[in-house]
Amino acid sequence: MNLFASFQALQPATSAADFSALSLPGPRADFLARGSDGGPVFLLKDSSPASYSPAIELRNVSVQFHSTCRVTTAGGSVDDQFAVISCDASVPELHEVFVRCLAAAVEQLPVAVGTSDLQRCLQSLLDLFRSLGRPSSREVTGLWAELFVVAKSKNMARALSAWHADQFERFDFSWPSGCLEVKAAVRELRQHEFALEQLQSPLGGAGYVVSVLLQPQGGGVGIMDLANEIESGVADEPRLRQKLWESIAAALGSDFSERLDRRFDSSYAERSLAVYAMGDVPAPDKPSNPRITAVRFRADLSAVPTSLLGNPRTVLDSLFS
Repeated sequence: MNLFASFQALQPATSAADFSALSLPGPRADFLARGSDGGPVFLLKDSSPASYSPAIELRNVSVQFHSTCRVTTAGGSVDDQFAVISCDASVPELHEVFVRCLAAAVEQLPVAVGTSDLQRCLQSLLDLFRSLGRPSSREVTGLWAELFVVAKSKNMARALSAWHADQFERFDFSWPSGCLEVKAAVRELRQHEFALEQLQSPLGGAGYVVSVLLQPQGGGVGIMDLANEIESGVADEPRLRQKLWESIAAALGSDFSERLDRRFDSSYAERSLAVYAMGDVPAPDKPSNPRITAVRFRADLSAVPTSLLGNPRTVLDSLFS
């Protein structure tokens, strides 16, 4: 079931306590509804005795605890106590991330949870929406290329597990025996900027560099298209789905809606895909002067041969097999 598409077909609530809703997958009695203003609303079953818990109000999200609601689904109606999590109807560009990320988090809840458990579950969602209020930390081309690598991997779950969850991690992908750095360029020349430490393989492991050339295309593939493709590939892994959406939101920040409009030619990116061993990339020597602590440089890989055997897709698949 495409949860977000099903949400869009719902009728708005008739009041703040009476909802037409979808039952969420799993053994819990949780629901997704449409608020009276048209925004998405999650109704999460709360097993705790009714007591006062302060509401949470963020810029685009609000949470009310111990709300008694009537919920009507195709299977009938129920009156119960819920935590009600609402996303502002005025930011429709955020609704899909809100729905998909929270749905993945809810799938990981045990059958019976109280208010404190729900508060912990919601913390990551609230952190996500706080990150959407901060300036972007990433270039959209780099994020697009990293998602493209995951989407084109034969084993999306392993690729997504290896993907960095923190922008300050040293490599874009890392696993016990290796690491991978992804570079993208919106030009015909295969030129990329590196930090010298990005080409230093881990001890006892192997390091790789993926190079992708991008071509803007109005009707091409965007961040959300790649994310939806990946989510379908890890449908049975709610932890990974949650990581996917949280990482995208954190990377795009307050420029989220603007950057979602950037689209690229997927077939051109696939044709341009190249994979190198880190040692293939021309780089300056490590400075002997200890007072030089960081070196950044641009390398032209247009005429650099790869030492790796096989076509790029085969090599990429082998890294996450």
